[in-house]
Amino acid sequence: MSNTTRKKQFLYTLSFIEGGIVMSTELVGAKILAPYFGTSLYVWACVMALTLGGLACGYFVGGRLSVQKNHEKILMTSVLCAAIYICCLPMLTFLFVYLASNFSLIPAVLVSSSVVLFPPVFIMGMVSPLIIKSITTTHEEVGKKSGEIYATSTLGGICFTFITAFYSIPQWGLTITLIINAGLLAAFSVFYFAKRKTFFPILFFLASIFFSFKTIHKNPSTLYLEEGLLGKLEVEDRIYKTDTNSEMVRYLLINNIIQSCVDVKTNQSKLIYSNVLAQNLSLVNPKAKTALVLGLGGGVISNMLIEKNMQVTAVELDGRVIDVAKKYFKLSADINIIEDDARHALYQLNNKYDIVVIDLFAGEVTPSHVLSEECFSKIKSLLSSDGFIFINTYGYLTSKAGQGNQILLNTLKQAGFASTICYSGDVEHEDYRNLLLFASVKQQTALNASLPKNKIPVFETGLTTTDNKPIIEFANANAVKRWRFSYLRNFILYKTP
Repeated sequence: MSNTTRKKQFLYTLSFIEGGIVMSTELVGAKILAPYFGTSLYVWACVMALTLGGLACGYFVGGRLSVQKNHEKILMTSVLCAAIYICCLPMLTFLFVYLASNFSLIPAVLVSSSVVLFPPVFIMGMVSPLIIKSITTTHEEVGKKSGEIYATSTLGGICFTFITAFYSIPQWGLTITLIINAGLLAAFSVFYFAKRKTFFPILFFLASIFFSFKTIHKNPSTLYLEEGLLGKLEVEDRIYKTDTNSEMVRYLLINNIIQSCVDVKTNQSKLIYSNVLAQNLSLVNPKAKTALVLGLGGGVISNMLIEKNMQVTAVELDGRVIDVAKKYFKLSADINIIEDDARHALYQLNNKYDIVVIDLFAGEVTPSHVLSEECFSKIKSLLSSDGFIFINTYGYLTSKAGQGNQILLNTLKQAGFASTICYSGDVEHEDYRNLLLFASVKQQTALNASLPKNKIPVFETGLTTTDNKPIIEFANANAVKRWRFSYLRNFILYKTP
């Protein structure tokens, strides 16, 4: 095999790996930011825009640098720089999240995304034009070689997207995935510089790996920590202080957002909304015997219903949550658990239920496909004659932040339900409360913790959300932004070591 053939094989392989690592870095970068800023529409828009922006700038600069005589050295130096930066991402994220916390949410996301994603993607964007220059010998070949390189790079992106999403993140977590990606990318530069007996860049890369491993730490109070495609899942024990005493409580967190909180000794919920459901259960349907819970969390609601001698079926998409609920939150063995997407599971069920609980916050985002008119119609067909739906949602009803809940209430009405709005938390301040919707086909009596009539505005919109026009996630964007920013300041930065 000639040197020219080996060189081409080397560079085509580099193009495949580089394209794959661009996509892998985008996925991992979004997941790194998720514990601080969530996975809302705003965050993904920033991630996608900065990825594309970084590639565009990289293509432009790489094209300009490709005319240099030492373009191959520039190529390998760029590859090594990208690998070093990828290794340092966890440490840089930790640093810039604190700096960005001085801004409101969207500028904070933009600043952090710019630091996490733009530089490595920009550097990797330079690679393709430089490779094209290195493998092209005549002007007639430029179009052909360009097509081959970009196709190879894109194919690598497709492969690495599946590998990262379905294997490396669930198996190894974010930091190890980044280190492996960086190692794959750096291997090409290491080979290039070692062959020329230039070892300083190699030592610099090894140092970046060392510092990257130093960022892998576990809070002493953390009982369980795993990063996966569906988010960072964590179980943590902390001291909960009140004016009169202090007690140990256990949190279940997804992307740093509390999903469940119980007293370690009694396993009783510390979240008020579960108490509101318990108080109103006898008022809404005192004869309730069967329940369907969409969204298991730590199993607090499911356990409470079991204690009331009900038959409970719980649906949970994330298998890790099921395992954690059993191991750390004393999930009752009497609960029938279905590991599935809530919407898909609904269409597989034929039983009748007296209660359907929708508590599907994955972090701070509720999947819109479970809140559509068609989905509520399906739930209606599964309800007994006296059955009702209980929905835990954001505390907003006014301004742009409240549009999502207004659409949700309109959608319930369109599907044939009458709704009563209750609350947990601070009734006066929307940022510090949850709304709890009790919806049934029959008109309801007065409930405990009902939202006062003077707190319910005249709805500004008559819109509903459907499968064909799923507008609720977009309508909730302002609520997510406002709620996440408050949570970032009051909990996330406080708990991060």
